[in-house]
Amino acid sequence: MHIRAAGTRLRPHLDPTPLVRSIPLTQEIGRPAYLKLESFQPVGAFKVRPALNSILCRLGECRARGVIANSSGNFAQAVAYAAALNRVDALIVMMRSASRFKRDRTVEFGGRVALCEDSFEARFEMTERLRRDTGRLLLHPYDSIETIAGDGTLGAELAGQIEGDFDVFVPVSGGGLIAGTALAAKAARPGCRIYGAQAERNPATKLSLEAGQPVLGKPAKSLADALTVLKPGARTFPIIQRHVEDVLLVSERSLAAEVRWLATHQKLIAEPGGAASVAAARLAPPEYGRPIVCVISGGNVAPELLRRLLRESPAA
Repeated sequence: MHIRAAGTRLRPHLDPTPLVRSIPLTQEIGRPAYLKLESFQPVGAFKVRPALNSILCRLGECRARGVIANSSGNFAQAVAYAAALNRVDALIVMMRSASRFKRDRTVEFGGRVALCEDSFEARFEMTERLRRDTGRLLLHPYDSIETIAGDGTLGAELAGQIEGDFDVFVPVSGGGLIAGTALAAKAARPGCRIYGAQAERNPATKLSLEAGQPVLGKPAKSLADALTVLKPGARTFPIIQRHVEDVLLVSERSLAAEVRWLATHQKLIAEPGGAASVAAARLAPPEYGRPIVCVISGGNVAPELLRRLLRESPAA
């Protein structure tokens, strides 16, 4: 019900993103392969879905109080865009080490950025302090009902773009995207299988599934700066436990390789976190005939990083 309502809210504001058949990937892995291009969203990433849904759910309150969020970059841009679209004042807390490219884009979209020290604890503490001091409404990047429902519109949209059962590979951070996608896709096609893609350096969701409960990971720098949450959400984790087949870990080398592969073979720009789904799909066991979908969750890669990744591969 929440996902269906979110789809109705978002329809006037967002066009469906393309689902394209990837002939090169089909040939390489021996299964029909498709790319779901969330990099084509207005902010270059899927995060506009939960940001818009969260604001539209409580538009009057958001306009009266303003909103606050925290983010490593893509949710920051999405909140700024969604807020400006709806005449809402937005303040976003980001670490000083966050991508300068994503920070600048957040400001360009109309958001105000407050910088904090380089730890998740500092980011959450500043967000909570500013929320209390200003009375702003908090928009959660991955673990609210509104966020999961907004993310779920991707799964519902996908089910309308492809026939039959399929396997979908979804980048994982806090778990909002994979939780929402799994709920919607399996409601429409119970035979679908959902796989997560997570950087080896930030394996919190994989470790949590193995432990049977949310596990706090250790901070580690990764090319996939969009996939750095250290613990899956309290709401998202039970959904992942029930509906996700597995989370596959991908190396830094494979993240860089898939950014290059998408650029050269598909003429697509993807950030490393967005390309993680393709890296994970290559790790899945072969299965003749069953189609796969790789969610390219974002394309917000800084030009200088993209140039470097196109030239060379970092050490694994």
